[in-house]
Amino acid sequence: MRAIILAAGMGTRLRPLTDDRPKALVAIGGETFFERQLRQLGQAGVRDVTVVTGYKAEAFDPWRGLSGLEFIHNEHYHDRNNLWTMHLARERLGGGFVLDGDVRLADGVIPSSAPETSCWFVGWRDLMCGEWTVRCDEADRVRAIEVRSGSGWILSGLSYWTATDGEILARLVAEAALGPGAESLYWDDIPRRSLDLIDVRARRIGSRDWAEVDSLEDKAALEAELAAPQAPPATRA
Repeated sequence: MRAIILAAGMGTRLRPLTDDRPKALVAIGGETFFERQLRQLGQAGVRDVTVVTGYKAEAFDPWRGLSGLEFIHNEHYHDRNNLWTMHLARERLGGGFVLDGDVRLADGVIPSSAPETSCWFVGWRDLMCGEWTVRCDEADRVRAIEVRSGSGWILSGLSYWTATDGEILARLVAEAALGPGAESLYWDDIPRRSLDLIDVRARRIGSRDWAEVDSLEDKAALEAELAAPQAPPATRA
């Protein structure tokens, strides 16, 4: 299996922590997003990882040249959404995972064997505002993604794409990235509007299995949660 890590973003809401580094290299609990993802991918048996960099790309220099790790640079990190980031790595989509560079996953979330179908890993959120929420049929096939508020299963920043769907999406990504309005599109917009062409399922993960860190407040809250003692599992009499 292989993986693509989308790590070109600027992380402006985490300044001043991102003044000298990309968001993917901000540490949470002593481990950066990037270091954690590489470790977890390795534990899952993923040995072919492509990292698309942009803002402060030189901060990744200590990892360049490592076996199984390849870097691609996105010069448009500051004036386009991450569709262009995926466009640069689109030929590597099939048969692998895609991770947002700022998603923090619990150990064991990335499976050690390839899923049978393409899948979005989704987590439940309450009191959400403007999140990408999946709507599925009885077989968990994703039929729509709606940006809405309230409660629901939302995209976590981790997905897997089969070889067949990856080939389809690579073509569609290229078409969209070079078409009108490309600057405002996210990579997930492409599978979102192509659900009749691909077979992608929702793979549900626990509420503590992933975390979004978009601001300094999010970071402080997550670190406090990680530092808090966990209640022991309940035992039966």
